[in-house]
Amino acid sequence: MVGRDETVQLVSEELTARRLLTIVGPGGIGKSTVSKAISRIMLAAFDGAVHYVDFGPLRTPSLVPDMVASTLGLPVNLEDPLAMLSAFLRDRRMLLLLESCEHLIESIAPLAERIFQAAPEVHILATSREPLQVEGEQIHRYNPLAFPPDDAPLTAAQALTFPAVQLFVERAAAHGGFELNDVDASIVGKICRRLDGIALALELAAARVGVYGIKGIASLLDSPCRLLWQGRRTALPRHQTLSAMLDWSYNLLDESERATLRGLSVFVGAFSLDAAQFVVAGDTVTREEVIQAIASLVTKSLVAVETNHTETLYRLFDTTRAYVLTKMADSGEGERDTIAQRHAIYCRESLERVEIACLTCSKKNGAIESSRQVSNVRNASELSFSE
Repeated sequence: MVGRDETVQLVSEELTARRLLTIVGPGGIGKSTVSKAISRIMLAAFDGAVHYVDFGPLRTPSLVPDMVASTLGLPVNLEDPLAMLSAFLRDRRMLLLLESCEHLIESIAPLAERIFQAAPEVHILATSREPLQVEGEQIHRYNPLAFPPDDAPLTAAQALTFPAVQLFVERAAAHGGFELNDVDASIVGKICRRLDGIALALELAAARVGVYGIKGIASLLDSPCRLLWQGRRTALPRHQTLSAMLDWSYNLLDESERATLRGLSVFVGAFSLDAAQFVVAGDTVTREEVIQAIASLVTKSLVAVETNHTETLYRLFDTTRAYVLTKMADSGEGERDTIAQRHAIYCRESLERVEIACLTCSKKNGAIESSRQVSNVRNASELSFSE
């Protein structure tokens, strides 16, 4: 575990005070690693009564109470296992770790709430790609590892002050004796930035440094092949490739959420809610459905929120965007061409607004908006020429 000591301490304190806490974040970010570290720290406080329930392999919602009961050593397949659990836990003190809740959240949420209400000495730590949304829940939004913020020159010593770089270098060294030098430091910083500090993405890329080299890894980040790089053989199936990790989330979405996410993949960097509605809304989803879908995608850790003093913007992690672009291609040329056309129109109209702003007293805001649109204009041009 790299760069998470402060998080472990903070979440441990929040869990002690609030009793029901959910660590929420995108796949591959390291939620399970932190929850297990917390459980080890709190083992003594609960006199060893720490129980781990991994829902990842389970596919049947009705078996959720049975799985918890089995973990606690109780009989299963009773007429009302939830009532039995509540009665058993009422006077006991323990820590329950509920791992990978997102795909069974409709069954896990009421179970967690009932235990929280019935058993005042039971603490529950859950990990999920979205909150349980139940009474008493404290949500800890789990952020990616910090990475160098821009393309400024870096020395190796400067780069290694960032946890994302530390993790990348540590994993690359484990696969072939890699040592970071001043020549490669800026390139590694760029790799970590492109991978958004997502631990699994960093580990998969670092494992291939011995094959492709640092410059080769950096160049391959524009290729869909990085979604298929294999991880540890002993890893969970959904964590063996980035594609499998994102399949897990994508397959849990409804059709309007999938269509919205595919449409958002044309944006490079941050975009506004108005921009999303303009580009995505059409025959498949309405403007109102786009608004609702974006809220849901934020909740499910597939769209990130960026808020400043003047506006709220949204963006896809680079790895998510690369994955969703493949889904856009799979959906057929009709959807791709329609979205590309709307995106090009939006970019043209945005630049026209920037030109007007720059001719008025809003030169600073116009310059900021113009800078933000450069990558989108370039992408719109590439999509047009690729047709």
